Amino acid sequence: MSVYDDAQDAPPFDVPAVQTYGAAYKLNVQTDGRGAVLVAYTRDAETGAVTRSQIRVDLAGVDYIKRRLSGG
Repeated sequence: MSVYDDAQDAPPFDVPAVQTYGAAYKLNVQTDGRGAVLVAYTRDAETGAVTRSQIRVDLAGVDYIKRRLSGG
């Protein structure tokens, strides 16, 4: 079981507009039967605060990203 499995069954919620300014300094991709999860760590250039974003990408999205990265 992945730490991301619980999110699939979670009720929908309103997402606030969150913006982090700075460069992602660490990226991690974990794959499973449903697609992939991209985890990005970003350090805010002004405050130094670190944020972590987790984005689930379904199988169709994974295929799209592969095509774009391969130039297809």
